[in-house]
Amino acid sequence: MIEGLETRIVVVGGGPAGLYSAYLIKQSNPEVSVIVLEMKNEIGKSCCTGLISISGFEKTKLDRYIILGDSVVNKVQGAEIFGPYKAFLRIRSKKNQAYVLNRRKFDQKIRDLALSAGVDILYNSQVINVSENKVYYMDLKTNQSYEMSYTFLIGADGANSVVRNYFLQDKEYQKEFIHAYQVVVEGDFEKEMVQVYLGDFAKGLFGWVVPESSTQAKIGIGVNLGKNPQEAFTLFLEKFNIKFIKRISEASGIIPIHAPLDNFVKDNVLLVGDAGFFVKATTGGGINFGLISANLAADAINNRIKKFKPLLEYNKSLKKYLNELNIHYKLHNYLLSKTNTELDELLIKLKQLNVEKFLEKKGNMDFPSEFMYLFLLKPKMFSLFPEFMKFRKF
Repeated sequence: MIEGLETRIVVVGGGPAGLYSAYLIKQSNPEVSVIVLEMKNEIGKSCCTGLISISGFEKTKLDRYIILGDSVVNKVQGAEIFGPYKAFLRIRSKKNQAYVLNRRKFDQKIRDLALSAGVDILYNSQVINVSENKVYYMDLKTNQSYEMSYTFLIGADGANSVVRNYFLQDKEYQKEFIHAYQVVVEGDFEKEMVQVYLGDFAKGLFGWVVPESSTQAKIGIGVNLGKNPQEAFTLFLEKFNIKFIKRISEASGIIPIHAPLDNFVKDNVLLVGDAGFFVKATTGGGINFGLISANLAADAINNRIKKFKPLLEYNKSLKKYLNELNIHYKLHNYLLSKTNTELDELLIKLKQLNVEKFLEKKGNMDFPSEFMYLFLLKPKMFSLFPEFMKFRKF
């Protein structure tokens, strides 16, 4: 166990959000002990597609501290969206809109950043419980249990967050998880375009093809927890006649889908990343919003240490981002309410209304408020008003 200084910040989880928050706190407070407890034996093991919007990444401010470099394996200009039957949308911008990341390299860049500032990382450390001012964890190599006191605790421990369970122990909340299954394959792919496949074969999310190059891609599916994602994956490949040469690897994981919380601060404990449901419910993507939450959580702790400001400032700083996540959540539930026929008809109608051209110019995969209402205010879009009213109810 590391004996820290008088002020000790413990971060549970060594993903991008946890490591980024740890770095920002240690950088601002070199005299403070910052410790990351990571359950795995290395940084960067993930089932994530690694697809992030370029404009959204700029809002994380991480580009001030790292150069993405070889962690970017591809750049994407748009997406093809396939309905359950005949519907098809193709949205392609003239500029690159998203990066496809090598998550191992990306996460390890943030790890190296944190280590350079003096952050300590304890691997194989599984947090099993949290109490007021103490965190309890097990060394998975020795099976020995330890406890560690903290001045501030950041929960960055993902979908099945132990810190969140402590945080929300007095509240009832519905756990909504997506079970994702993904394979990396060799084949022939249009490297500038992501493909999304909608329908009840993937109830809960959708199927996807995310190219890493013209000869390699990540193909996956997300379904409601309790459904078999591998069976759904096989159905997905058959239904849309998706071909590839060979499988390179496979992985599965859990994605939290939930309405934004009302509060992310409990005494001296804060939630970031997937642990705080900073995930776009429409896509399951959480890298950018997780990094944004980490940045703002670090600001709140730094301001508490240096200026004695209340930690609840963190909640205030999150408001505009929570509005975006709430729109994503409403859209997710709205689309889930559609039958296959209704979903196909909606996509066909959007195509007739020239939504492809509009999204090519105005679309934003992270911040829907920046374009959604502009689209609906166009006179020819008034026919969508009944659908908009349905959307608002969710």
